[in-house]
This record gives sequence, C-alpha cells and structure tokens, in this order.
Amino acid sequence: MEHKLVDGKILYSDSTHLKANANKNKYTEETANVESQLYIEDLNKAVNEDRAKHGK
Repeated sequence: MEHKLVDGKILYSDSTHLKANANKNKYTEETANVESQLYIEDLNKAVNEDRAKHGK
C-alpha cells in the first residue's frame, strides 16, 4: 500500500480450501419469482454502468 501497488478497495478470494458450513438435513425451500432474462438484463445494465463509470 505504501508503494501504491495495492489499495485494498477490491478483495478477490478463492474459497477452494474452505469447508462449507451447510447442513444437508436443514434447509428452507423457496421459489424465486424473477425470470432469468430480467436478471440478466439487470446484471448487464449494472456491468455497463460500472464500465462507463470507469471509462471502459
């Protein structure tokens, strides 16, 4: 950080070596009411806004 090589604004992590904290016998079943195409459109909009914000 002192040499401005990293700034700590973005964190990428790889959870390959983390054990999942999941119980196969205890879960909540829910139904999503959002269509995939609407989700993809919202995601693309957010990506394009971020690209424009960063001059890409």
